[in-house]
Amino acid sequence: MSKDKKASSKDAQVLIQLYDLRREPVMRQARKFMAFEFWPQNYDEFKALFMDLGSERNHWARQCLTYWDMAAAMVLHGAISEDLFYAANGEPYFLFAKYGHYLPQLRKEYTSEFLINLEALCSRPKSKARVKEFQARVEMRRKAMAAKAAGQA
Repeated sequence: MSKDKKASSKDAQVLIQLYDLRREPVMRQARKFMAFEFWPQNYDEFKALFMDLGSERNHWARQCLTYWDMAAAMVLHGAISEDLFYAANGEPYFLFAKYGHYLPQLRKEYTSEFLINLEALCSRPKSKARVKEFQARVEMRRKAMAAKAAGQA
């Protein structure tokens, strides 16, 4: 916890409201898709999802990622204690670890500010360590998936 500002009951209430929004059925499906089902092997696969406008998968990707970007903006602008948000959430850091390396190219080609808040939050010192841990896990998962696919080929 930061010595400068103790989390307030207002911070806690906002986190509970964010949690309630995460439980909405379509949001649950969107989160499931982005966390567990979509594993692009390269930028072109990631880009294809975002170019597939109107598809359910595209809606899920945008809903999930922009939800966490919105939550990150709340933290960055002081509406939620950063320490409390960090303590209560792993998913935004995991998603950034999984997809963050694709963002510079996507921004260059299509939308310059996409997930800018999530990136700023994940670039803070405490968050960097968490993202790095998740990146190692994501890489292990990708390798296991590739090995499995090679064994089935």
